[in-house]
Amino acid sequence: MSSSVLQTAIPILAYCASSITMTLVNKLVLSSFQFHMVFFMLAAQAFGSVALMVLANRVGLNVKYRAMNKRDARTWFPVACSQALMLYTGGKALEYLNVPLFTVFKNLTIIAVAYGEKWVFKAAVTSLMLVSFGMMVMSSMVGAWNDMTFNGWGYFWMSTNCLASATFVIHMRKVIKQVNFQDFDTVYFNNLLTLPLYVVLSLVQEDWSGFVDYYSDKANAVELNSFTRGIFISGIAAFAISYCSPWCLRTTSSTTYSMIGALNKLPIALFAMMWFPDPVTAGGVLAVLLGFGAGLVYTHAKNVQKQAQPSGSQVLPPPISMDRLDQTARPDEAEHPSNK
Repeated sequence: MSSSVLQTAIPILAYCASSITMTLVNKLVLSSFQFHMVFFMLAAQAFGSVALMVLANRVGLNVKYRAMNKRDARTWFPVACSQALMLYTGGKALEYLNVPLFTVFKNLTIIAVAYGEKWVFKAAVTSLMLVSFGMMVMSSMVGAWNDMTFNGWGYFWMSTNCLASATFVIHMRKVIKQVNFQDFDTVYFNNLLTLPLYVVLSLVQEDWSGFVDYYSDKANAVELNSFTRGIFISGIAAFAISYCSPWCLRTTSSTTYSMIGALNKLPIALFAMMWFPDPVTAGGVLAVLLGFGAGLVYTHAKNVQKQAQPSGSQVLPPPISMDRLDQTARPDEAEHPSNK
């Protein structure tokens, strides 16, 4: 295999692996243990991202970010809070829903963002996009109909997450032009600004006394070790996604990156079906395939629209996932959201 092929293949595989790892570890941490510590997990991910970004910068890796300053922090803090709401509601939805169903319903966020962008930025919605939206709605209906472990709270948090995600994306794209953030600036500011928020909310909202009492019992030592490993891996995976996303962008075209993001949903669903004990039905598989196809159609429609748009025109956003890739948008993506 030639070195040029390897230079392209390695970042693509790293991006896919980090995305799959993040989603599966999130599901494991939030549903497989006695305590479901969403804020604590998000704090660990924020800390891991910031700490490893600083370390990567110190050892000479291509990780550069703007130093924290009051002016940018004040401007960006509302965006960071909207991201915190998006991640929290996504974590709660993932706690109650299985991963394939989560990926199916997450597609509905694309519709919310698309029409939000149409309202705010006067972005066009093409007929091919409408076809993909119809497929997304159909896949969600099929998934809900075949959900053998129906949980009302899961659907509540999923609906809330779709709205929170759309709010975050639209708000970020309005503010990012003001601060002119580059690759890792958004990741650094988002995580550093929300880390104290996650810690405080975890201490206030989550049952730390019960957590300490439960895991102080030696009979639960094995579970504590598994929980600790899960939290540790989630922190590393958060940084890995932050690093691999721009790395993949730099070594591939935006069209290739968009397609990778759409294709990656299928292995995430397949790995989840094999790893977790949730029931697998023919209808559930059909819902995943419909959602997968909808993502491909939407990605193609978005790329066609981007090629047809004059320079500087607003086009619709890329698909959104539960991983932390949405933090890495750059100023040019705010105007031309051509990758994800």
